[in-house]
Amino acid sequence: SQLSLADCIALAGSEAVHSCGGPLILIRLGRRDVQEADPAFIKRFVSSSTSSRNSSNSNNNKNNNKIVNPFSQEELLKKTMPSPGLNSDGLKQYFGRLGLSEAEFVALSGSHGMGRHVSLLGMSKHCLKNLTRTCLEEAPVLLPFVTKSVDRFDQSYFVSLLKWYHRTLELGEVAFIPTDVALVVNSELRYYVEQFANNPELFTRTFARAYQKLVERGTTTRERY
Repeated sequence: SQLSLADCIALAGSEAVHSCGGPLILIRLGRRDVQEADPAFIKRFVSSSTSSRNSSNSNNNKNNNKIVNPFSQEELLKKTMPSPGLNSDGLKQYFGRLGLSEAEFVALSGSHGMGRHVSLLGMSKHCLKNLTRTCLEEAPVLLPFVTKSVDRFDQSYFVSLLKWYHRTLELGEVAFIPTDVALVVNSELRYYVEQFANNPELFTRTFARAYQKLVERGTTTRERY
């Protein structure tokens, strides 16, 4: 059978991790390419960790005869890709729908310290108006959130998160997004951050298991295989 683009993406992620000193992650093949994301997992119900708030909203619903969403904007899942503005409960909702545990999705976030990305900042006006392949290949390249080990798979992301939490970071040392800091603001998730920061072997094992589950369970209908 022909190798799909979806298979290539899953394999590329696995190989990128391995080439940086990370674990060898075996990937099952056979995915089908599609034109749009499958939103089925968003419809799966995952109970909120804030049950008292849900109870309060339920009482309000009975009194006002209105349907009130029990989740805030920072928790609400609207798309098949996670918003960078999700808080800790939103992250639990999103990855819970994919069948990942809290330890597993915290481990996946450790990849935020790897690789580089193309930036539109500093790109020529011509390229901004007509974004060609040449423009992308010659565009300025920026480092990710944790800048000291971009070519190495390690636990430095979690070490930096704890430094942020304890306010010991140097100015400009890292650039986190809301979903990063949500991992240490929440005490339940911070437990795993601390575990991975102090135990690289545990991080490696958990990441490998999480990535394998992510690329397999991310295709939520049988027709995708």
